[in-house]
Amino acid sequence: MVSESVFIRIANRNDMLALVGMAEEFANHLTVLGEERSGFDTEASLAQLLKHGFGDKPLFSALLAESKGKPVGYAIYNFGFWADSFQGMIFMTDLFVREEWRSKGIGKMMIKELRQVGRENDCDLLVWTVWANNPSAQKFYKNLGAVALNDEVFMKLDI
Repeated sequence: MVSESVFIRIANRNDMLALVGMAEEFANHLTVLGEERSGFDTEASLAQLLKHGFGDKPLFSALLAESKGKPVGYAIYNFGFWADSFQGMIFMTDLFVREEWRSKGIGKMMIKELRQVGRENDCDLLVWTVWANNPSAQKFYKNLGAVALNDEVFMKLDI
């Protein structure tokens, strides 16, 4: 394990280009697993991250994992409310670790840090989605003790 050489911190505006680069790697990884998607637009993605993370009404925050000053992973999250149990929640929308850094404890470190961020913000739950065709991610989360919400269906609607 090399997790002791990895530092996790809150990402800032200047980190978004590195985050976009890793997001493109993540998109390519999911495409290899069979996800159908159009090409990745780096410039448009960067503009969206800057707008939604650092504009007048920030919608997300991110953690950045680094080793020797180089980005090796990220987690994007926001806060919400779980109405079934009336609890504050931290919702992780993405967790990515670069391929050469996987299985070294970095994902586990980021989950631990997200739980701490949640506690500091009066949250009781950490919630996220996992793509159905990504069994290695599902196994990783189950090994952490996560429970799949098979009775919920995640839905979306364009506004």
